[in-house]
Amino acid sequence: MRILYSAFTAFPSAGSEAQCGWAWANAMRNYNEVFLVTRNEARQDIEQYLKLNNITNIKVFYHDIPSFLNVYSKTGKLYFPYYILWQATVKRTVKRLNAKYHFDYIQHVTLGDFRVVGTARMKGTKFIFGPVGGAQLTPKVFEPYIIGHKKSEKIREIINKSVKLNPFYRRSLNKCDLILGANKETCQYLSTMVKDKSKCRVLTENGIMAEKISCPAFNTKNANDPVNILWAGRFIYRKGLQFLLEVLSMVKTDRKFNLLLVGDGPEFDRLKELAKALSIEDKVTFYGKIPYTQMKKVYAVSDFFVFPSLRETTGTVLFEAMSNGLPVLTFNQNGADLLIDDSCGIKVNINQELDSIKEDFAQSIKFLIENDEKRVELGKGAYEKILNNFTWESKCKLFEQNFLKDIK
Repeated sequence: MRILYSAFTAFPSAGSEAQCGWAWANAMRNYNEVFLVTRNEARQDIEQYLKLNNITNIKVFYHDIPSFLNVYSKTGKLYFPYYILWQATVKRTVKRLNAKYHFDYIQHVTLGDFRVVGTARMKGTKFIFGPVGGAQLTPKVFEPYIIGHKKSEKIREIINKSVKLNPFYRRSLNKCDLILGANKETCQYLSTMVKDKSKCRVLTENGIMAEKISCPAFNTKNANDPVNILWAGRFIYRKGLQFLLEVLSMVKTDRKFNLLLVGDGPEFDRLKELAKALSIEDKVTFYGKIPYTQMKKVYAVSDFFVFPSLRETTGTVLFEAMSNGLPVLTFNQNGADLLIDDSCGIKVNINQELDSIKEDFAQSIKFLIENDEKRVELGKGAYEKILNNFTWESKCKLFEQNFLKDIK
């Protein structure tokens, strides 16, 4: 079968969403004849990767909007309008390619945002939209942590709701043969706009390259060794770091522990001051931004991962942490709810009062600190789950077997 991937961003050497755009095509070439259309900006990176890895079974085509319209490339601003223009103009390129190659499937993979359906279905093809996220909202219970950002949260909510009022969007969505929500919240939201609800399925948007995985040591610590708790990402309000620091101040245990915070962002200085105000500065290490090549060392000295995001489609860092043998402590929402289960971590129920959520999170941290054998057991479960289900190779194989066959 012939599959064309439409990816606004697709960089082999990048991480996060940019890697998703490339990874789908790169992994699926083992099962189908694969084509990719993306922006000119990725050309050098892609061609270098193809040459270095001697890959000849991906046909890559490049499309971009006229340079005089490309404000983003000149100023670094208006990224989303640039994306909308790219999607509007790439259809002609896809139509031309389809006339020549007669694709069986066209799949939109990036951007993974539900608000733009992307490349329209072409005659004789099946169109797959996603996986996409973005419909998840910050739960009301976490409102104390969005102070100063309520306006942007409200605007986001209004924009999400307004999508339903757009008849052109609804028509495009109903023309899709398969709609993939990257989390349950997005899938449920999209299903309210389509006549055939069976078209809507849940599939996480991310994965990890198999070559980036090596089996961790899984050593049990000595009783006197401190337990290292890891968080990594951008220091922005929706990552839930204020919540995490407040919870950490509630943890009472005789076992020594450290919270390692890796990353930077606008909340960095404020959170350092908060740690001092909570009298936990001796238990929190602010690493700042660390090169991706050095993160392996940080994972190696860490014992479990915390993911208290107030809202998140899924989070690339979850896949990385689990592939390095770290169990995950998180909430029962968004993409993390799909990824984490009792075999690889702990999910705290957010359908309760905030004080109860904080107490449950604190008790879960305490449990993971004090129970070495269980922590190692969950870490092994995390590693095995990623290896068996979420490398891009295994993910695309499962997608081929469990999704494509349903729309043939």
